[in-house]
Amino acid sequence: MRDVEVAGWTFEVAETAVERMWGLLGRRRLDSRHALVLLRCSSVHTIGMRFPIDVIAFDAEWRVVYERTLEPNRIAWPRKGVRNVIETAAGGSEALSASLDGRTIREALGTDRRRT
Repeated sequence: MRDVEVAGWTFEVAETAVERMWGLLGRRRLDSRHALVLLRCSSVHTIGMRFPIDVIAFDAEWRVVYERTLEPNRIAWPRKGVRNVIETAAGGSEALSASLDGRTIREALGTDRRRT
């Protein structure tokens, strides 16, 4: 995984299938200014986790299409069209949006280059 620091947040970017599958498992908590970015991911789970998370799902253009708090031992299959997901500590999604100060997630993470 690689870390990206933006606007006081640490984005931990899971780039491989194994990193996406492992996600936040095994952690006791998630820092309030830390987020896990799951690229090419359309569903998430909190099975075996000890804390609730906010799930923010994005389409291919990084527009928010789904957002909710997911309690431990749950599975979320957001609606069709989800391409990327960000997980924050419960209650963190609003703080994340506010701290980006108008930048899109794609710009903040440096993934604003379109694939050809």
